[in-house]
Amino acid sequence: MQKVREAAARTQCQNNLKQIGLALHNYEGNYKVLPAGNTATNSFSALSKLLPYFEQQTVYSQLNFSISSTAPAQTANAIFIPVLNCPADVMGSLPNGFPGNSYVGNYGNTILWAQDGSVSNGVFYHKGASARFGDISDGLSNTAAYCERLKGDWSNTVVTPRTDLINPKGVSPATPDEAVQACLAADHNDPNLQWYSNFGAYWIQGNQNTLYTHTSPPNAMGCAFPQNSTQTMPASSAHDSFGGVNLGLCDGSVRFVSNNVSLAIWRALGTRNGNEPVGDY
Repeated sequence: MQKVREAAARTQCQNNLKQIGLALHNYEGNYKVLPAGNTATNSFSALSKLLPYFEQQTVYSQLNFSISSTAPAQTANAIFIPVLNCPADVMGSLPNGFPGNSYVGNYGNTILWAQDGSVSNGVFYHKGASARFGDISDGLSNTAAYCERLKGDWSNTVVTPRTDLINPKGVSPATPDEAVQACLAADHNDPNLQWYSNFGAYWIQGNQNTLYTHTSPPNAMGCAFPQNSTQTMPASSAHDSFGGVNLGLCDGSVRFVSNNVSLAIWRALGTRNGNEPVGDY
């Protein structure tokens, strides 16, 4: 019975990603560009702009884009949206007023955070407009759009290695490989290294709650290196029995990707125009 429930939850998560993928195509069809990963004015996420495209016009109409996405007056940011929450992730400790979010946009496989499309090689950037489908020369079927990520435990006094974003102090990685190795070498059970524990807080703001990177493989540990503004923020899921994550591609399809996927392939899926070969996965 447990296996049946887990399979049903995984299928629902796949369906959620398919709805997001369809919304992306409809949005891009209207505007000829994907929604910004983080709007320059008031820091709204791509998901907030996609709301009308997955039957959330009522919520969208309550947003006030003229004020900060997290302003107290922005009451719509507390609305729970089923299509943005994977039923497999049963984290129940979200603080009052935060609706939760399980799906994050592809920032790319770069480690330098908070950049525009000249550095961010995914499809959603932290600064400036996002990619157009025409920019994705690797092919829509070979490029990630959205993936899953587990919600955090919401406490820097509680150690939850698989959802905590930690800061290995004194380390300033210069390459993705250096960042991955530093993260692997860090003690993820050391509470003194806690940085952020609030993944999955909300869908409204364009930051670490709505973006992820393809630097590390699925369900790897996450690290931030504020010493030089770099990070690894991997995709993750609660589909433990299946060992992987649901990945929504830019063509609207959804694939289940194993934790054991080749790192080269996973990183290639994270770039829009890297011209890397993507084999079977």
